[in-house]
Amino acid sequence: MGAMRVTTQLLMDRSLRNINSQLSQILKMQEQLATGLRVNRPADDPIDARRAVNIRSLIQKNEQYLANISIVASPVEETNTSIESVLGYFNRAWELTIQGANGTNSQTQLDNIALEINQILEGIFNTVNHETNGRYIFGGTRTSTPPYEATRDANGEITAVAFVGNTEAVRVAVSDVLDLQYNETGPKVFSENQDIFQTLIDVRDNLRAGDQTALQSLRLPEMETVQEQLVSSLARMGSIQNRLERSADEFEDFNLQLQTQLSNTIDADFAEVVMQLNAHSNAYRAALYAASQAIQPSLMDFVE
Repeated sequence: MGAMRVTTQLLMDRSLRNINSQLSQILKMQEQLATGLRVNRPADDPIDARRAVNIRSLIQKNEQYLANISIVASPVEETNTSIESVLGYFNRAWELTIQGANGTNSQTQLDNIALEINQILEGIFNTVNHETNGRYIFGGTRTSTPPYEATRDANGEITAVAFVGNTEAVRVAVSDVLDLQYNETGPKVFSENQDIFQTLIDVRDNLRAGDQTALQSLRLPEMETVQEQLVSSLARMGSIQNRLERSADEFEDFNLQLQTQLSNTIDADFAEVVMQLNAHSNAYRAALYAASQAIQPSLMDFVE
């Protein structure tokens, strides 16, 4: 095997390659210190770069679910508050009905009770047409107009209430496998088994007519049914709120874990980077010194 001929040009080429190699490593270490990342581009580590892309995709998806949950949190809370308000009104109406049905009141007293029942009816009618952020919450997917309309007599009192919305569910994606219904439609809450409006209208009219038998035998059982409807609706809304809160907590925990995985995958170890930077800086200086010693000027360098 013949010996390789070592020429000045070969020495220069190899010296330059060594110098450039060390300089490239120095630049790489400096970039890692500046960005805090070990993987700044796919070429740095193709496997970890791909893993980072997958992790970031999962984080973005979870953030979208968190955004969805945040968007519906307000209407869910508004719905819950509105039903609680109706229940508060209604419980007062129930107390008044029991008072009016006990047979000890004069007609004047019954008329006064009827007057308060009428005000409660108006309050409930106003609440079921509650609007939040330009959307009516009990009208199903028909959210731009009030879901209930009232028929009034010559004195302006309500004689009938009609639902003019729809019973469509409004849903939101809260995971890869679940679209959660987060609305309560008016009929489900206020008239599924007993119409709250007709019940209160009848109570008012029975009081004015002095018909305590109807109050005892018909209105009070109806009111019990209405109360059960309202309580059931509150329970459903409570379960939705709990589900949204649990989902939000889960996605926040998932994202914390994913951020940790992402950090472990692509973040630079500063102590390690500084150590490598010093090593490559020393090697760079050694390569410069070696090149200066290996490539000495000869007489031919001075010949024109």
